[in-house]
Amino acid sequence: MLRLLNERQFVIIPEERNMAKFLVYLEVAEEGGYIVSCPQLPGCVTQGENVEEALAMIKDAIQGYIASLQKHGEPVPPSLEEKIEKAEVINV
Repeated sequence: MLRLLNERQFVIIPEERNMAKFLVYLEVAEEGGYIVSCPQLPGCVTQGENVEEALAMIKDAIQGYIASLQKHGEPVPPSLEEKIEKAEVINV
């Protein structure tokens, strides 16, 4: 399941209760389609031709990223808490 925070931010909410939640950013690619990334998992970035495909691709990328961390005995970043804080950045 996905929860929309705004037009570019989503939280991926797992179907199972014991799975982690991750914030992902979606942006329009210059060459078409969408680029989606997960800031909690550095380097976890993928793309898709449309929003649905991009979000499906990032779910798969997150699963692979976590599997790799576990395989190599590295810590898995903590899940997002239920409360999500937003910050607005303005140029001065």
